[in-house]
Amino acid sequence: MTTLTATAVRILHWAITEPAPDGTLVPPPTTSARPPETDDDPVVLLERLARVTAARLHLSDPPLGDRGPTGLEPLMVAAALALRDDPPTALLVAEGVGGSGTVRDLMARHGLVGRALSATPVDAELRTELLRASPLTALFDHPPPGTEERCGQLLDRFLDHTEGRRAAVAGLAAPPSSPATARHRAALLRRFRFTPGERTVVYEVYETALLRHGGHYRRLTDDVRKLARDSAARLLADDARGQWARATLDWWQPLSVLARRHPDELRRRPLLSGYRTGTELHRIYGRVREFEALREVLDR
Repeated sequence: MTTLTATAVRILHWAITEPAPDGTLVPPPTTSARPPETDDDPVVLLERLARVTAARLHLSDPPLGDRGPTGLEPLMVAAALALRDDPPTALLVAEGVGGSGTVRDLMARHGLVGRALSATPVDAELRTELLRASPLTALFDHPPPGTEERCGQLLDRFLDHTEGRRAAVAGLAAPPSSPATARHRAALLRRFRFTPGERTVVYEVYETALLRHGGHYRRLTDDVRKLARDSAARLLADDARGQWARATLDWWQPLSVLARRHPDELRRRPLLSGYRTGTELHRIYGRVREFEALREVLDR
């Protein structure tokens, strides 16, 4: 077994293994680690990883009722991760990953890419290609350019299944890893505004966010309010704090619109307690978007 294959097998084991009790994720191994030889069958490990990832998302087997097998393309994803110390080579491998087919295939890819991106920094171009290779990770993170429609279609597929809906809501409600992630999720939620059934999706995401991660979102929101009070110009800054502030305004905007247009619906959602702290930022949101649009015009 080659060093690359052996490392890919180690990465599959790494992705299957549960994190430390404190949630700490160690980075996946690379080919530079010179892994020992192993007789483990990578195809068997792929199937196990798909089942483990589905279970982590609280999906039954078969996930979303799809009995199709895991393909072999996730092995290319594991190989790209194994080669990440050599970004140009890893990028070539990642670019060769074909499209996903079955839900188990989606699970295996997400089990690799989702965990790897949470555990270690990755070259920006390689990160983009890994997200392209793992549509489910892109749905919860943010899609590469040109894949937004595919991302929306995948979300619709999950929402059409009871367990898939719970998994999608939980994934979209989790604390965003970056400002780009927060803005991507806001764009997704804006799609669900026309009918009471569609709006229920939006309410469920914010309910889950506030119930499970309320402290995180309150800290982000308080920071926006502090910036607006002490130094409003900082809201337009390109530093990390300014980017997070604008992304937080974006994140609250879909619910802010529904709060103004359908206040009776929100009053019937007691689990949304505390949402006003965020939705009251809508005036700031409007001014910031106006300044952003003006800056785009001036920069042309």
